Amino acid sequence: MSISYNSAGLPIVNPDSAFSGDQGASTLLGNLSRAQWEDWKLRFQPYIGQLSDMATDENAGNTAALQAQQAVGLSFDNSVKTLKTGQSDLGISLDATETATQNRNINLNRAATQVDAMNSARVAAEDRKQKILAGDMGLSNIPGKVVQQM
Repeated sequence: MSISYNSAGLPIVNPDSAFSGDQGASTLLGNLSRAQWEDWKLRFQPYIGQLSDMATDENAGNTAALQAQQAVGLSFDNSVKTLKTGQSDLGISLDATETATQNRNINLNRAATQVDAMNSARVAAEDRKQKILAGDMGLSNIPGKVVQQM
C-alpha cells in the first residue's frame, strides 16, 4: 500500500496492481488518489503559501509605488540625457531663462508622472490582493511563474 516516488519526488503508481487480488482495482484507485494528493501537495501547496503571503502583505502598495516612482525617475533621467544630447548635436544652446523653463517643465512632468504611476501601482497592488482573496487569481496567475492548469 505504500507509494513509491521517482527521482523528482513525484509519486509512482503501478497500474498492474489492478489485476492483483480481489481488491486490486480498489487498491489501485486508492493509490491513485493518494498519489494525486501527494503530487498536489508537492507541486502546488508552496504556491498557496506564496499567494496568502501576497494577499496579506500590508506593504505591497507602498513597495509597488516605490518601484513605480523609481522606474519613472529612471525613464525621465534617460529622456533628459537624450534631450540634452539631441540639443547639443543640433547646436542648440539655451540661455539661462530657457534652461530654467525647460528644467521646470521637465520637473513638473516628472512629478506628475511619478504621482500618477505611484497611485496606479498602489491601486494595482490592492486589486491583486483582492483578487487573491476572492479566489480570482489562482495558481495560473502567480506573477513570474507559469503553472499549467491540470
